[in-house]
Amino acid sequence: MFRTPPARRLSAVLVAVTVAAAAAGVGPAYAVERCKVSSKTIDNPAYSGPWPDNWDFTVKACVTESGPNIRHWATISWDLPESSTHAGSVFNATGTNIEVTAMIVGGGVAVTRRTDLARRLNEAKDGSFTPSSYSSRWPSRERLYTDVILFLDWKGDGKGPQKIHFAPSPSMPGSAR
Repeated sequence: MFRTPPARRLSAVLVAVTVAAAAAGVGPAYAVERCKVSSKTIDNPAYSGPWPDNWDFTVKACVTESGPNIRHWATISWDLPESSTHAGSVFNATGTNIEVTAMIVGGGVAVTRRTDLARRLNEAKDGSFTPSSYSSRWPSRERLYTDVILFLDWKGDGKGPQKIHFAPSPSMPGSAR
């Protein structure tokens, strides 16, 4: 009886696992991810009472390269004011959203996606949300990164949406294929 050497058995197992992972939609082992986390404390301009009213936001902006595709995504997390007593809506339904943009280093917007956040923020509890990611494929060697802007439209402040920039992801080379 012929016995397969251990090294060949391991190779066969790795090939089988790689094929199974690809069939299951799992990203390839050579995917490279670059992220940057930043936080900001934002004061509610519509409230001037005695209770704390600052919201803490944290954004993780990421760019992931997997073969010729560059995936752009972000996660936003928020903490309510320490002794929050707000119930119901603090933010207007329109104008409160997160914008995730694929940017080209040196200038230029590639793709922008906006996702509504008003309902989630108005639920009066701490939370986290990852909008749908999207992939881009570029025919040149342009370096790409993910930019994140939060728009907060506070009820009762008499102004439009407040635009808050967070740190962008590190850059990733575009496809050279």
